[in-house]
Amino acid sequence: MRQRTAPASAPGTESAPSASRLASAQIIGTTIEWYDFFIYGTASALVFNQVFFPELPSLVGTLLALATFGAGFLARPLGAIVFGHFGDRVGRKRTLVATLLLMGGATVAVGLLPSYEVLGAASPLLLLLLRIIQGMAVGGEWGGAALIGIKHAEPRRKTLFGAFAQLGSPLGLVLATVVFLAVTAGSDAWLQSWGWRIPFVASVLLIPVGLVIRRKIQESPDFRAANRSAATARRLPVAEVLRKDWRRILVGVGAFSGVFVTYYLLTTFTLVYATDTLGMSTSLTLPANLIAAVSEGLFVLVGAFLAPRFTARRVATVSAAGLLVWAWPAFALVDTERAGLLYLGVAVSMAFVGAGYGVLATEVSLLFRPEVRYTGASLCYGIAGSIGGIAPSLSTYLLDRSGSTTPVTVLTAGVAAAMTVACVALPHRRGDDAPSPAGTSDTSAVVH
Repeated sequence: MRQRTAPASAPGTESAPSASRLASAQIIGTTIEWYDFFIYGTASALVFNQVFFPELPSLVGTLLALATFGAGFLARPLGAIVFGHFGDRVGRKRTLVATLLLMGGATVAVGLLPSYEVLGAASPLLLLLLRIIQGMAVGGEWGGAALIGIKHAEPRRKTLFGAFAQLGSPLGLVLATVVFLAVTAGSDAWLQSWGWRIPFVASVLLIPVGLVIRRKIQESPDFRAANRSAATARRLPVAEVLRKDWRRILVGVGAFSGVFVTYYLLTTFTLVYATDTLGMSTSLTLPANLIAAVSEGLFVLVGAFLAPRFTARRVATVSAAGLLVWAWPAFALVDTERAGLLYLGVAVSMAFVGAGYGVLATEVSLLFRPEVRYTGASLCYGIAGSIGGIAPSLSTYLLDRSGSTTPVTVLTAGVAAAMTVACVALPHRRGDDAPSPAGTSDTSAVVH
């Protein structure tokens, strides 16, 4: 039975929930939210151009479908600000319940949305609105999901517990891809009329699972301590972060940027490119996302386990350098139009993505003070996600203008180079928290 009062103890041990409960709250909750997010990306690549933009040329319709996909990413920083505020002031637990409900409701609504033939121009506009709601939910989700594990875990296990929140991404991608593989087994006409709706509506079955898990998690000791301060209660978290911690935001955004750009190019743009431009069948291209998810998930754990021995900063830096070097081979393998080589290019890219992604949850979160940590970490994640989210649309445009994937390769490599610099700038974390005691924005506290 959990005690209501206890003597002072080290952070992360006071009334600490079990490791299995923490892990399940992070993994199951984020898996559900990422499943909702990824089925939209898959549908936008495969069917949304015919369902919501049927009167436009195929390429234009695909570009607009991917643009609505990218709109969800542009909404992430707004979600980070709104839900970060409530997460830092009201609590992580209640905020995470709210984001789960918001994401689930928007996803089911997409599945029930009438097509362009029924509603006309109102249909794609409503689709865009629902995608923005999804983006806001994800923007507010990640920071809290990472923090409930990081701040309850003992110091030597913080990187591992931060990685559990990251596992929701590959697991959600696996679930979304498997469901879409099932619905694409029917005819094209059935897929474009009702088949694509099934993955969205099915989300309603997953929401109660996430709610049950998350309602059992308590607030972390550092949040309770920070929230008792009257001065803290009067502050606006986003204003505090932008005024005092803007250098940390630059480092955090830069560190996550290469991960997101590579991720969405290899799981969304490549799907469109291989299917529409190279003429490969969806039965060959969709399994690439399964391979991507397995590779990413495996190396999320590999990175987390290597971090205590080599430091998380070194793992992240090596991963970023790997993305830079592998950018050209990855797209060259896709261009061969051979399924096996496509899978190899995706698998290696996602291995580098996973190793960096697995350790960055903890490293970026601990850049910020407890009283603004939800907001600061979520902003870094949301802004970097926005950069990654517009990458498929931008790359589709570059492909159309140039007729080759060379500009896409240059884009991928350039962002990976920026990520490498940011990862080098991550602090050597000593003990529990990286920020200086006063929470100053002195560059010496961030860049070494």
